[in-house]
Amino acid sequence: MADMKRYVPVILGALRAVLDDCTNEYPDLAKEFSRDYSRLSSAIECHGIRFALDTMPSYRKHFDKCLDEKRLTISGLNQFGPDKRKGVIPRLLRGLTLRVFDRSGELKAAPDVNAIRYIRQILGMCRKLRIECDDSAKANATLSFYGVDQIVRLGDLTWSDHLAFDPFKASTLSFADMVAANDQPAKASLPDLPSDHRSILIDVQLVADIVSSLLGTFVPAEWSLRHGPGAVSDQSFGSYKYDFKHWPDRLESVFPFADFAVANYACCDTDPLAEGVLGEFLAEIPARLRAVPKTLTTPRLIACEPTYLQFCQQALRDYFYKRTSSTLIGAFISFDDQRPNGELALKGSIDGSLSTIDLSEASDRISCWHVERLFRHSPMLLQAMQASRSLWIQQDMCKRTPRAFPLRKYSTMGNATTFPVQSIFFLCVALACTLRACNARITLKNIRKYCKGQVRVFGDDIVVPSTATGLLIGTLHALELKVNVHKTFYNGNFRESCGVDAFAGCDVTTVNVLDVPCGSKPGSIASAVDTHHNLCDKGYIRVAQYLRKTLSGRIRDSIRTVEHRSGLFGWSNLDGLEDARAFRTRYNQDLQIKEVRCLNPTVKAPRLPPRSIAGLLQYFTEAPARVTQAFSTLGYIGQRPKLKLTLRWAPLIPSWSLRTA
Repeated sequence: MADMKRYVPVILGALRAVLDDCTNEYPDLAKEFSRDYSRLSSAIECHGIRFALDTMPSYRKHFDKCLDEKRLTISGLNQFGPDKRKGVIPRLLRGLTLRVFDRSGELKAAPDVNAIRYIRQILGMCRKLRIECDDSAKANATLSFYGVDQIVRLGDLTWSDHLAFDPFKASTLSFADMVAANDQPAKASLPDLPSDHRSILIDVQLVADIVSSLLGTFVPAEWSLRHGPGAVSDQSFGSYKYDFKHWPDRLESVFPFADFAVANYACCDTDPLAEGVLGEFLAEIPARLRAVPKTLTTPRLIACEPTYLQFCQQALRDYFYKRTSSTLIGAFISFDDQRPNGELALKGSIDGSLSTIDLSEASDRISCWHVERLFRHSPMLLQAMQASRSLWIQQDMCKRTPRAFPLRKYSTMGNATTFPVQSIFFLCVALACTLRACNARITLKNIRKYCKGQVRVFGDDIVVPSTATGLLIGTLHALELKVNVHKTFYNGNFRESCGVDAFAGCDVTTVNVLDVPCGSKPGSIASAVDTHHNLCDKGYIRVAQYLRKTLSGRIRDSIRTVEHRSGLFGWSNLDGLEDARAFRTRYNQDLQIKEVRCLNPTVKAPRLPPRSIAGLLQYFTEAPARVTQAFSTLGYIGQRPKLKLTLRWAPLIPSWSLRTA
């Protein structure tokens, strides 16, 4: 708790600064903002930073839902009680709230969008501050992870045994089997689901068959295998990932070791196949569950996959990404660009024609049962997915759950196929519900006609026409998925998707302060500079100035001021603060550009040369064109990459300005 106290001055300073911005915008509410700061300061002093990182964001979720429902209600949260008996307007941020809702709680005919922006900024500015969760939060998250895994539906195919796994049997399966197998009568009364809800699940299956046919046949040799940058469960950092120590039989059945794990047949090492170590070479290594910071009370759980599985999963990822972008599916999914979702959220907030839907525990609830029906006519793809998924996972964060247990879900966050598979699955459900709402038959022509420009999916963020929203929510529930009601919007003029929060066509997205600048942590300084740019971009000038002043003078003054949105590292020039000292400049004869001597971030990750013939596989895998004298991807990183801030010569103007000139 003592360590947490160092965040209090920064949080209070940022809150005072944003209230100063509010005062500048609404000078007649200056007294209200002064009272708001006193209340915030008292609440944080009494309840600690949990109030700023948990309670305030919780009220922001409540406020967003009230915008969607066009009526403010009492939240029941501490410090957000009504200012009058039988009233609904909270004492905290009362002045701004009354510019959005009237005294009875009804949304005004012309609410002040700027006031909405400030309310959301105050409530959510510190919600993503990077603070490690305590052990009890990690244990609770692990217990929840295990609990969800135990209730997901088992697949009809034998996913745990590659010898008994027959992907051709999937052709007889259907999502409509959910109705026949469902023993919960409450499912029949799902909202907006037709009385014969078997029919909508048949539609989902028809769309899934069309989408999987567009993807085409999966042939492992046609796609790129590589290693990702993340940690793995069977090797420590600094080990050479291309030197495989394990290759189980189930992987051999789809990705033969001699074809995928060595550069050529001459390099195939027979030592692991020797009688003494054959069992170790064919051993199954479980994935390892780890927690990374998300919020103060809830960590994000990811799984470190075994090296050999992670390597082969990349071929499936490459297949999904490239086939999706080259077919009609690319009109609804773009795995490397979430901006279209945000644009549709802005559009939906204007006329209410589109809804935004978000799911809870999305990847944890997609089971092998769903996957085998999604790709029932792609046996080679199912075979590869079975061969490359982790069968077991182990954890050491919770004593109330088994240390290791078999996975019933298809995959976890950490598997390279999780994101594309869940996106494609949710797209199929969204398309089926949209066509049903339009009374259109399930055909490729109708998908293009009725859904293009109205349906968009990015992971578990879904955008659909508002006419299909109730049907989609009911269908998702019927498929045993969980809709996040706090982040699903379809009634009023508020929408949220892929980091874009929109109200009546205006962007009201919060700028998050992610880290407290600290001279001994270069990453926190780089984060502060990026946040400074974002704050200036949104008009929170005083918050940007405060964040800049939290750094020591020596470091702060060694970072130059740059043109806003130039792409160069430095303080944005919109906040009115000038450099404290003159920077040295020079003319670089070789590059023929002017340069300035200032503090800039650098990342050093020295590579060690390969110590085995496996280096040849890496050479062929990682694009030989990138391997030059100046830059080489060969070898492996012996130390974790470290960000450093060093004085160096940097271009005085961005390179794109030179090209334009």
